[in-house]
Amino acid sequence: MRETLAKWVSDADALHHVERFGFSQLPLQLDYLRSRGDDYYISLVGELFERLHEPYRDSVDWSRLGNAITQAGGVGVDQALAYRGILSPEAAVFAAAAFYFGGYSASAYLTLKAADPNALGEIQRACHELLSRPSTIQSARVRALVGAVRGGDLEAIRSQIEHAAEMEASALQTNPDEWVGWRLFQRMLSRFAQTNIRAVLPDGEAEFWDPLVRSLLNRDPPTWDFFPSQIDAIRSGLLGGMASFSIQMPTGAGKTALSETLLFYHLNRHPQDVAILLVPFRSLAAELRGSLVKRLGRMGLPARCAYGGTVPTGGEVRDLDNTRALVATPEALSGLLSAEPGFFSRISLVICDEGHLLDGKARGVGLELLLARMRARESGPPKFVFVSAIVPNIEEINAWLGGTDATVVRSDYRPAHADFAALRVAGKNAKATVALQLHPHHHASTFSIERFLSRDDFRYRNASTGRLNTYSFNSVKAQAIAAARKALSMGAVAVFAANKRGNQGAVGLADELLSQLANPLPMPAPFQFVDDAAKLQAAVEYFTLEYGASWVGTRTLAAGAVLHHGDIPQESREVVEALVRKEDVRLAICTSTLAEGVNLPIRTLVLYSVQRRGPDGAAENLLARDIKNLVGRAGRAGATTKGLVICANPAQWPLVAPVAQQQPGERVSGALIELMGRLQAALNQRSITLTNDILEGATALHTLIDGIDATLIDLAAEELGEDELIRIAGELSSQTFAASQAQPETTALMKHVFELRARRVSAIKGAGRLGWIRETGTRVRMLESVEVKLLPMRESWDDIAVATDPELTETLLMWAWDLPEVTEVVKEAYRDASPSRSDFVRVLDAWIDGQPLVELARRAGIDIDTMLGVHARVISHVLQVVVEQAVGLLKKLLEENERELSQAVVDFPEHLRFGVPTLAARVLAAGGVRHRRAAVALGRSSELAAIGEDGRASVFPTARRLLDDEERWLPVMGRLVLENTREDLRESSDPDDGV
Repeated sequence: MRETLAKWVSDADALHHVERFGFSQLPLQLDYLRSRGDDYYISLVGELFERLHEPYRDSVDWSRLGNAITQAGGVGVDQALAYRGILSPEAAVFAAAAFYFGGYSASAYLTLKAADPNALGEIQRACHELLSRPSTIQSARVRALVGAVRGGDLEAIRSQIEHAAEMEASALQTNPDEWVGWRLFQRMLSRFAQTNIRAVLPDGEAEFWDPLVRSLLNRDPPTWDFFPSQIDAIRSGLLGGMASFSIQMPTGAGKTALSETLLFYHLNRHPQDVAILLVPFRSLAAELRGSLVKRLGRMGLPARCAYGGTVPTGGEVRDLDNTRALVATPEALSGLLSAEPGFFSRISLVICDEGHLLDGKARGVGLELLLARMRARESGPPKFVFVSAIVPNIEEINAWLGGTDATVVRSDYRPAHADFAALRVAGKNAKATVALQLHPHHHASTFSIERFLSRDDFRYRNASTGRLNTYSFNSVKAQAIAAARKALSMGAVAVFAANKRGNQGAVGLADELLSQLANPLPMPAPFQFVDDAAKLQAAVEYFTLEYGASWVGTRTLAAGAVLHHGDIPQESREVVEALVRKEDVRLAICTSTLAEGVNLPIRTLVLYSVQRRGPDGAAENLLARDIKNLVGRAGRAGATTKGLVICANPAQWPLVAPVAQQQPGERVSGALIELMGRLQAALNQRSITLTNDILEGATALHTLIDGIDATLIDLAAEELGEDELIRIAGELSSQTFAASQAQPETTALMKHVFELRARRVSAIKGAGRLGWIRETGTRVRMLESVEVKLLPMRESWDDIAVATDPELTETLLMWAWDLPEVTEVVKEAYRDASPSRSDFVRVLDAWIDGQPLVELARRAGIDIDTMLGVHARVISHVLQVVVEQAVGLLKKLLEENERELSQAVVDFPEHLRFGVPTLAARVLAAGGVRHRRAAVALGRSSELAAIGEDGRASVFPTARRLLDDEERWLPVMGRLVLENTREDLRESSDPDDGV
């Protein structure tokens, strides 16, 4: 792009932001744009056609040109026309063409969504439909193209290119207007011939691909071609062979669709095998359950999810013989591999998504040891595909997983790019003004919108006194929320805080929003952008029932915004995510949960703080790569053509600037090597000898020893002696990513830890109990505690009739209460004000009884925010894990002595997991009913409450019939839960769908 035009484009973009932020008076340096709109638009169109002859070297320039034409041409509902003599649909075609030629097909599609094609001529209509992918295609030419893709006839596409070239040449002599259309269409066809899904797939015309092609074409919107990042990966040989690959591609660049293509190819080429998609978070697994898993099933590849506890449930284990693809968290997969060695042996492909979480503390240790475990499999490792947006040293990880330099794929393609801006404060108190500096990292295009925030934005008339007051806006928090409010007119906005609670966390930001909205400040309010008030009210009703009307999350939602952080239960996070995804709500206040793989259409991201505060108040900077992962959420394919990231705290801009400048960020070393370093330092400082008792007594080391134990159990064949197992353990320690980087002292310590665990495993094997661990998927370190402490707590374990018997809860909690991991997490969740065991039993009884969290908080005498933390960390995580481990081992210990364990005890972990009091409620929750309130209410109904094990098959049909009576269930469930449950029951008839 010529320098003069580039400056023009930069100024026009600044003008666009000035107007969208509600400024009526333009900065003087931008005023010239008003009188030269026609010249500007014509220059942009001229640039488009010039670049058809000499394309840009950098695809980002195509995106910049597309956005410039969009703004100048008045394309879309939030654009103002710069030149009054043009047709907006024609400008939309030109803008979409620029996006498409740069590889930004999602932006091309979005640009044309709101454009009316009826004013276009026949050939321009064809251009429009080729890029807009309408459900009903009017153009015969485009219908023929899609038919060619569907039928695998690439020659038909080549024939259309030849015809278009002839028509272009002819029109040049006779009809210039027609020539414009044919010129664009011919170039679009040429690109389509290279990027359509059949052209990219190996041997793409073969019938082999028909199910995948149909699946892609039949979506809404349909997928007709691949992104450049996906093309690079496929053409690098990703699909074929068993070589491990590592892929670095930015957030939103099509990782899910690429994974789906790989799964389809691999499983059809290896019909006896299983493929795994490892995802780090339950939220991502839940999202994929409703999309990827269902699509694979429709293509004849039975798929399921496992993201529950560490001991696989009956639903997760049952019918694994027929499962071809599994979406699982590392914790859930580890338990399945132990419990089902036959399933483990069938795995030939493992896709590791969000792989940078190797650095993720306990989660990272577990992931590294799980990958090392699969590498050490006796029959040989599977094919690994390691995927991340933000790992600069991805070659090292790829080499560890068995790949080569030729199997690393790097792409910097983003379907929608983001601009950066920072707030700059001048003056103090009421005289302060805040400028918004656009592109602060790029001197040539930097532009400041002065008085972006000022006293005028915070002045309001007090209703009771009639006086003008000024709302205090000196805090970064007030400025961050005000900046977000001003950005609402451009689309969805997320305000990020590094902490959940406290004055500087997401909860504090929500309080600030509510405080501002309590006064009539002259700024946009989130509720102004709510189109469906009834839908929002249904969500508010749901939050009120679950968390109370006074909870900050409920009040924020009632104001037209959402609060989203990791302590909020998964079912509720899915509710608010759906509101943002469907643009029913435009403002989200969130923590790093935003970067956990959940796809939301964020137009503007306001970074309130990129420093995390520890319990002692000390500040810890977020890593550059974590900030990069965050900002990748601004600007989503198919939702917006560009994004904006605003750094609200000027003092923290130096932490954001390297990301804006596209610097690579910190390398990933893995949490295991960091943990071993801390262990080495502690041993040196205290001059103690490491033992298994020390390892098992330190909660920080539990993930380490559990991962080592699981691998050794896989390898501990019956004929193997202790010395040989110890030797194997030493070799296994060298299989970790940590071993490839560690200093000799750390390598030796790691080997010693592995050998210590081999001695523990060997002792259990000698006692004839290793099979228990294998069959149950439980953890070695739990065996002694269950045998010595839990087992003797009751004389008989076969006399418990119902899983919700308070005596059973009391017994299990009495045992668990003194476990170091439980003691530690209770203290943390209750913020050093731990309750007595008897008080916590009452909370636990209420949870299993199906009471909402607001009632649990009332019974515990704590605020709802604290109860959310107790639920997330104690009840739903640590306590659930230790109880399911204990019950699995208890059953084996009793069988050894020819004693029985009551079925009610066996069922207890699932009642704890789902928080439900009846068998029917448990079946509904395990089978896919997402809302606990619905499962509890239906399970308590007279029609379902008395159903026993022999009546499980009738639970879903009966529940579906019951919900026909809306008058009965609406007061109990509320509108949102009732409608969602009807949908769940339509889709989930099998209680063993896998959860």
